[in-house]
Amino acid sequence: MRASGLSLLADFKQLGALSSTHRRGYQLEVLLEQLFRRAHFRVDRNASVAKPRQTDLVARYGETWYVIEAKWLSGPASVDVFDAVRSRMERAASSAVIGVIISVNGFTDDAVEDLRVRRDRGPILLFGEEELTQVLSTPRSLVNLLQVKREELITHGRVHLAAAPRPRRRRRPATDLPGSEVRLLDRDLQPLRYVTSGGGFGEFVFTEELPDVDWAFGSGSGVSLDVPVRPFNQDGIVELLYGLDSMGWTSAAPRWNLQQSGANWHGVGAREFVEALRAWKEREKTLDDAHDTEQVSYFDTCQGGGFYTLTASIAMHHFRSVYDCHLSFQLPGVPMDFQPIRHLFEQFDAVAFSYFRPLSSPAVVRHHPEERVALEAVGYVVSHSDLELAETDGVPTEWVTGLVVRNPHRRERGKSDSEEWPGRVTESELLVCALRSHHPVSEPKAAYHLCSWEYARTSEVVVLRPVADW
Repeated sequence: MRASGLSLLADFKQLGALSSTHRRGYQLEVLLEQLFRRAHFRVDRNASVAKPRQTDLVARYGETWYVIEAKWLSGPASVDVFDAVRSRMERAASSAVIGVIISVNGFTDDAVEDLRVRRDRGPILLFGEEELTQVLSTPRSLVNLLQVKREELITHGRVHLAAAPRPRRRRRPATDLPGSEVRLLDRDLQPLRYVTSGGGFGEFVFTEELPDVDWAFGSGSGVSLDVPVRPFNQDGIVELLYGLDSMGWTSAAPRWNLQQSGANWHGVGAREFVEALRAWKEREKTLDDAHDTEQVSYFDTCQGGGFYTLTASIAMHHFRSVYDCHLSFQLPGVPMDFQPIRHLFEQFDAVAFSYFRPLSSPAVVRHHPEERVALEAVGYVVSHSDLELAETDGVPTEWVTGLVVRNPHRRERGKSDSEEWPGRVTESELLVCALRSHHPVSEPKAAYHLCSWEYARTSEVVVLRPVADW
């Protein structure tokens, strides 16, 4: 067999052509030995850890030993295979032993139920063909997948198998997520659920505040962390927001953008995002020719500095299947405690091993136009304030902290007239700007202008902060 890690999956696919079941089983053991070595396990074949019984493979990662049995039978593996592995585990000298059974043709329902009921005799983790092909293509994902399977079995009493139906989660109400502390108003000061703008696809999102992760004590630069997650459907994205919120990573004013082929919807707030996401049929009715998917771009800040973006493509049908969902973090540095992020990834089967990578260019790019660019305001972003003005008779007022304006650099297709204007923002009909000098809602200004803009790029999204003034 070839030694290259990239060839493991190709080698596995060729094994099915072998007519000899004995030879096929032996070659599968060789392949699994290579897989575990690629994943940085210490591996022994036919090791003496389970004497006098013999086992296919024994692998160690840290202080944990794995007794591994590989099966390529004519049908699903039965309870008898589990009993043999349990016997090997009981004979092992170490107490930190976990069984792993890899069966190309899966497992009988009785065997899976037996494993769930008798998990007190020691955890046994199962791999079917789908998961085996996954780790053969990306061996570095093996460690996290084993951890996910172990926690599912011990904590929840569930056997984690890709081919098995996922447990149905109750539909989370949007009201349990924090609502926005700012409001969106139209030109006539009427409230808006979100800002509707002409535009197209091109992942970007506007924000009123953009943390600069390079701005920290000492030398160096910020770091990024990019991980694909698997929310399965729209409710899985809601579940992901609940996970982020439970860790304190939901602020009072996250920004988001829902994109279709002819329109964009910009909004503020986690609760408001979920409500807009679930009202997709209502938004679809406003489109002449809706695409079969819509794109999501979501931005929020992290406690301790930095921010993250969430992107996904969601099918425009009642299943609301999710494709290509990614979380991307930009942080001032590598956190000392990585466990909160790890737990989040494990919860959503983000099994691909990821790295913190230093940013190779400035985290935030800033521009100032040489001349004032006049803006046409069509809406306002307002925040409540406890500051009492004399003319309000002691009643707290609301302040305009942002503007919704027509995009002065808009181009339907092609490049903007400003080379510094980032990405596909030039195709957006409207911009949502931060306002440098706030003013009460009751005192609108006759004219506004664009005084600067800054942006940051994650792996999937342009986060843009246009700044207006009066």
